[in-house]
Parts: sequence; structure tokens; C-alpha cells
Amino acid sequence: MSPRPQLPAEEVEARRAAILASALTEIVRRGPEAVRMKDVAAGAGVSVGTVQYYFTSRDDLLVEAFSAHSRAVIAEIAALSARSGTAWERLQATFAAVPTVGSYEQRSIVWVELVAAARRSPVLNDCVAEVFAGWRGHLRTVIEAGIADGSLTPRLDPDLVVDTLIAQIDGFDLAVAAGREGLSPGQIATSLESTAAALLGVPCAVPADSV
Repeated sequence: MSPRPQLPAEEVEARRAAILASALTEIVRRGPEAVRMKDVAAGAGVSVGTVQYYFTSRDDLLVEAFSAHSRAVIAEIAALSARSGTAWERLQATFAAVPTVGSYEQRSIVWVELVAAARRSPVLNDCVAEVFAGWRGHLRTVIEAGIADGSLTPRLDPDLVVDTLIAQIDGFDLAVAAGREGLSPGQIATSLESTAAALLGVPCAVPADSV
């Protein structure tokens, strides 16, 4: 059997990215347990042999797909951390981004599937822990900046405020993954803002007519 010809690094990366994107689509469509290599290959526009060349097993593919999802979430959080503005404006930008960055439905389903699968995989458990750490780091940094300049006056310990906000974000993810109707991006962002305002002592942060 002749060796596979070497491809430019850019093409290799593009193929891997297409395969991982297809795997995430299949995870959303079928659930991780029912993902098939041939469906991933078809979605990526490559052969099954190509998928197997880059990912030696189905489990290897799923782990890398979940890991890629986690890295993307962390990158989005890092971008939020780089925003300018007051502490409250940065929080508002964060809450607005939760339901609007990428496909919220896909992100939510993949996240729920990842958390479930992480109970059976130490590698995936590390992915979940990394995402939680990214959210905690971002929110805690912004809140601490607001405390320092006096614009935020937390009613609870800041760590508890952070965990409460993350739990609410996860709750919306679960609702969207379950197919709950009637949740608009504006409603989600407003709900998160209202909770944060109450916990952080921000007066009249959310106008009554915006709910």
C-alpha cells in the first residue's frame, strides 16, 4: 500500500476542521453514542478512510470534537474578557453574547452531551472543568474590577455571585437543548442582567419595558 501523499499544512488543518465540525453536527443530530464514521465523512465531504487517517477510532474522533468545542467556548470567553468599557458594560456584553454567538441551539446541545459524556471519560471531564474555569475567571475578573472602582457592590460573596450566574447560564443552555420555545435572545440576556443587577447592587440596570 503506497503512503498517503503529504498535503500542505493548511489543507490538513482544513480537513480536520471540517471533520470535527461534521462530528459536532452528528452529535447534535444523533447523540454521541449513535455517531457513525460514515456519516461524519459524508458531512465533511471526505472518505471514511480520510476520517480514520486523522482520527484512529470513533472514540478518538468524539473526544477531539468535544475538545474542539470546549476550546471554541474558551476562545469566546477570552474575547469577552478583552472588551473595553465599564465593568457593568462588560457584563452586559457577556450576557448578550450567551444566546447570540454561533448557533446557540447547537452549542447548548453539544454542551449538555459533553457534560453527560464527561462522567465516563476523564479527558472529557477535563474539558468540562476547563470551560467552567474559563467562565469563572472571566466573570470574577470583571466583578472584581467593578468592586475596585466602586461601581459594583455585591450583596453576596463574589464567588457565590459567579456560581449563581453560571448556573443560570447552564439552565438556559439546558432549556434550549430540550427545545423549549419562546426563549428569545433578548429575554435570556435581560434575565441574566436582572439577576446580576440584583446580586451586584446595580440600580435600575434593566428597564422594566425591556422584559
